Amino acid sequence: MPWLLACVTSCAGGSSKNADAGSAETEHAKALLAAAQLPSRADVLAVAESVEASADKEGSGARAVELHALAGALFERAWRVEGKEQDAKEAAETFGKAAREPRYAGACEAAIRAAQIAGEVAHDATVTYRELYRAERRFSLRAAADAGISDATDSADSCRGSIDAKLARIAPFRPPSRVLEAIDHDLAQNGSLGMELSFDAGALPSGTPHITGLVPIGGKDTARIVVTLDRPAPMRIGDEPPTADHGLRTFVDLDGVDVGNAPRETLVGGIATRVLIEPTSTGARITTELDGRGFRRTFHLVEPFRVVIDVARRPPGTAENGRAARIVALDPGHGGSDPGAIGGAGVREKDVTLAIAELAAKALASQGVTAVLTRDSDRYVSLEERTARANAAGADLFVSIHCNAAETHAKRGVETYVLDTTKDETASRVAARENATSQAATREIGSILASMKIADEATHSQRFADLLERSAVTSLKLRYADTVDGGVKNAGFYVLVGARMPAVLFETSYISNPLEEQLLASDEYKARLSDGIVNAVKAYREGR
Repeated sequence: MPWLLACVTSCAGGSSKNADAGSAETEHAKALLAAAQLPSRADVLAVAESVEASADKEGSGARAVELHALAGALFERAWRVEGKEQDAKEAAETFGKAAREPRYAGACEAAIRAAQIAGEVAHDATVTYRELYRAERRFSLRAAADAGISDATDSADSCRGSIDAKLARIAPFRPPSRVLEAIDHDLAQNGSLGMELSFDAGALPSGTPHITGLVPIGGKDTARIVVTLDRPAPMRIGDEPPTADHGLRTFVDLDGVDVGNAPRETLVGGIATRVLIEPTSTGARITTELDGRGFRRTFHLVEPFRVVIDVARRPPGTAENGRAARIVALDPGHGGSDPGAIGGAGVREKDVTLAIAELAAKALASQGVTAVLTRDSDRYVSLEERTARANAAGADLFVSIHCNAAETHAKRGVETYVLDTTKDETASRVAARENATSQAATREIGSILASMKIADEATHSQRFADLLERSAVTSLKLRYADTVDGGVKNAGFYVLVGARMPAVLFETSYISNPLEEQLLASDEYKARLSDGIVNAVKAYREGR
């Protein structure tokens, strides 16, 4: 989700005032939909999220359905104009909420639009058929439950007729019977309410999701809260104004989630004073209480499913020091129980990366640059925690150091990556290995990132990556003339997600290549790689 200013004023008032505000909000949203030209994507998404928050507060009923559908239409319009896949997913999920109450006007159309968008995102008409079938079955079950309520029955019959006509048009894309039978079984077990869309060929795991872990990483001006679940769950995001009893709060509602044995209150410190976990009528709520005004960005990661809540005193892309690069975060990849890639001769990635980081930190210090290491010993640090530590330290640059690996032992070279979506299969495989996930999960992070990119950060990341690649290759070629320049590439690396500064992932060489494994084990080679990092930082500071 994009960064949003947490609500600090004008959040309270009488019912009449709130009703007027809600009406004005609705009219504004409708005006945007009717406009020939949209304002900025960020403005459209802000209105959509505001309308969606109002729908969530409404809870249920005709008004909630109307607001969910309106928010969905805004997300869809933003997607059609800007082409950001994450907006399409938001649209489908929001339309899905509107479709949860089939007896109300607009629910059927919302169900159809959600199914169509899901198919477009997947580039697969089979997905459209599957989701339309799910909607038709849900409306049939609701019609049976509402038997005797003439208006509701007429609405359900009309809806089923519309869906049946659309199913007939895409009949050649009907999925195997076992897929449709699984949908029938799921609806029979879990009821007809709810419309959870998946965006791949499979379905979400069945059963109740549970919270299995909470990791708060606090700092004076930034904090990251990582909530781990044993399976995916839909989420809604909102803010609460300060009261006499508590400060400003930002929250995430997780539908259908059991809080289990998760701690009900966790003290953090700094900008995030504490985190509260409480059961709700619809699932669970994760509340982060802030010390003063703040900005937040919330997103999810997969394998395992994690909800990540980042909060900060200022939005990204507004670094006070510009390109001064007074503090550099060096992130030695892997560590502890995670050795990373291991070469044929037994050289371990985690040892090489730590050695390079320590050499670079010492050299940077001699130039008056503060180097912060995300780990300074052989210990495990989660991917989410690495970036969070850099944020908490107020770092101006972030360099995650790794050793590459490939199935073929002949692959060689130095490569540098920046965080972005990619269709390059090789880059996707590299990211999947570093993320410790499947390639499908890594591709998903690309769509999540689409709504999180900050132009200023992306530009500076690309610039620093170019400097680092050139600097490292130059340093190595002074001694190793046959060094291969693998170039700068884009991929969806979890470790770079949420960095509030220019961030790159540096693949020093291929540990899977016998020659480069031998070189990575040598002190001279590691020293030259370290020099490459230090020289790149110097060039960046000088504006080159």
